[in-house]
Amino acid sequence: MRITALEIKGHALRKRLRGYDVKEVEELRDAASEALGEATKEIMDLKEKLEDAGERIHAYASNENVLREAITTVQRMAEEMKANARKEAEILLAEARLQADEIIRQAQSRSSALQDEIFRLRKQRKELESSIKSVIDYHSSILLLEEEEARKADEESDKLRFLPK
Repeated sequence: MRITALEIKGHALRKRLRGYDVKEVEELRDAASEALGEATKEIMDLKEKLEDAGERIHAYASNENVLREAITTVQRMAEEMKANARKEAEILLAEARLQADEIIRQAQSRSSALQDEIFRLRKQRKELESSIKSVIDYHSSILLLEEEEARKADEESDKLRFLPK
């Protein structure tokens, strides 16, 4: 049975002969009413505090869930970023390898072209040397013939000088 402080204070006790001292009973009733009022107020304050604490706990639990979801999202995003970075690195590496292969192919092609050009120039030099040697031999033989003719002419001229006139 619930009884309030006002009910205790307002409750009228019947008077009887040889009963308790009315003044003491009234004082006791006032004290009990006051104590019950204080206890009720304290209970109400505690209930309010409990309700506030429950709301805070609920808010904290809600915040905890939000934080867990945020952490999970951030972890997932970090993993996705790592995966994307790995894929991008693999793509860049593949592109770099293709470029390196192309550079090597071009260098080999250029090297082959330069070797062909060197071979062609050596052949051309040999042909030019041979041609120059042929011209020198030709002019040498002409000079030798002219020298021979000049010598014969000088001998003829010398013979003619010694001939009587």
